[in-house]
Amino acid sequence: MAERDAMKSLDDLAAIAKEQADLSLECAVFDMRADYYSVNRGYNPISNSYYDKAILFADEHALSLETAIYMHRKAVYLLIYKQNISACRYFLFAQEKFREIGFDKVPDMGSYFSQLADFYYAMSDYDNARENLKQTLKYQQPATRGRVNTLNTIGLTYRNTQQFKTAMKYFDEALNMAKTTRDSAWVGIITGNIGSIYFMQGEYKKALPLIQTDFRVSLQYNQTVNAATAMLRLVKISLEADSLSQASQQLALADKLLTQAREDVLRYRVTYYELKALLYERLGDMTQSNLFNKKYSAAKDSLENRDNLAAVERVRLQWELDKSKAQLNKLKINAEIGAYKRNTVIIVLLLLMVISILIYNRQRLKSKKDQELLASEKLRLDEELNNATLALHGYTENLMQKNLLIEEFKTEVEKLQVKFINEGDARELDNMMKVHIMTDENWGEFKKLFTKVHPAFFYRLRNKYPHLTGTDTRLMALIKLNLNNREMAGMLGITTDGIKKAKQRLRKKMDLEAGTEMEDIVTKI
Repeated sequence: MAERDAMKSLDDLAAIAKEQADLSLECAVFDMRADYYSVNRGYNPISNSYYDKAILFADEHALSLETAIYMHRKAVYLLIYKQNISACRYFLFAQEKFREIGFDKVPDMGSYFSQLADFYYAMSDYDNARENLKQTLKYQQPATRGRVNTLNTIGLTYRNTQQFKTAMKYFDEALNMAKTTRDSAWVGIITGNIGSIYFMQGEYKKALPLIQTDFRVSLQYNQTVNAATAMLRLVKISLEADSLSQASQQLALADKLLTQAREDVLRYRVTYYELKALLYERLGDMTQSNLFNKKYSAAKDSLENRDNLAAVERVRLQWELDKSKAQLNKLKINAEIGAYKRNTVIIVLLLLMVISILIYNRQRLKSKKDQELLASEKLRLDEELNNATLALHGYTENLMQKNLLIEEFKTEVEKLQVKFINEGDARELDNMMKVHIMTDENWGEFKKLFTKVHPAFFYRLRNKYPHLTGTDTRLMALIKLNLNNREMAGMLGITTDGIKKAKQRLRKKMDLEAGTEMEDIVTKI
């Protein structure tokens, strides 16, 4: 379908899903969109986005099964396009979700195990592939094509790890099942795999008819790479039998098949060049033999480099694979040890409960002791603050009392000036009246008491208004104590008007807007 038509059809399906409140179908629409772009554009950001939307939608609506399914679906998509690290992560997430649901409760769980096995097989991790294939068997019906495929692939995992006897056992079982179901394609494939074991063991007489059958069936079902593989094995057998003419014809056919193949055939080209060089050596044509030996070496180096990269990737995947393996090994626990396991769990839980109670009691006692220490410390600090507040209040009251005495003294002096005092004495008395209470020494003592009660006041004041003078700071401290203009004037040795003018200057320095009370600003500092 054209993209526009396909998306229109899926829009209609999404509308039906919403109308029917079918949340599973809404998830499926996201998946279908992702699949459409995957088929038509390969690995692409749009497919990634739609897979993520399917997973997120399922998770937000608490659809555990759908969350697992679409994590798995994204993993398969990533595997197809060789994004193996990301694929591994999503496979593991999906398997964990399936495990939480319960494998037996997941519809078609066998196919999910099978696809996970394909991933491990592609990574040449035959042990994990085998474990997942064996899990697949639990969910497959007997005597079906899928079961034949699974048994055959298990055989391949053993063959690829040189465990020929066990491999043969699975190949025989798969072959008998294929014959029972009259599946000629699988009969040919499995026959070829059995032949490959004889071939790898050097038993060429046993291998020959089986490999010939594999070649014919592979050609019949257009399995080009399988046919080329079988033909290369026949070449090796012909060379061992010194049938050089036949080997030459077989190599030509193998070359044709490899050229036609759409898959990556580098591994088979290495074998082809090696056999070609050996053929020319047997024919005595060393020039051609050397030429194909060079091609063989170059192709082999390329293959080794690629295999090295694959090995590095397998190392990067190992920590995730170990987790998956640990989870899947739980499925192998024998029912006979079930009771023992339950008893062990109960004992462990009881021990954990005892330990938890002991830890809780210890933490509770420690918490109680800490609370008592905190309460004692708070009481001490409160008492210190209260004492400092009383001291500051008393000190301020004392200064204010002195201010009252000075005021009374000034009044008396003014009376005396008029009646009894000469001009020189009047000047001395006037100078005495100008001496104010808040001297530098008194300010230092006052500041210590003030800081105990308002520890951050001067620090914040300097940070907020760094351009204030020392006189400004003193005035601000007195404002903080809620003294009136007359009281501040007496303590600073200036007139009430002087205080008002000082406040006006302060307002300008502080850049206060009209209507803003300085006292409110100082209170907040």
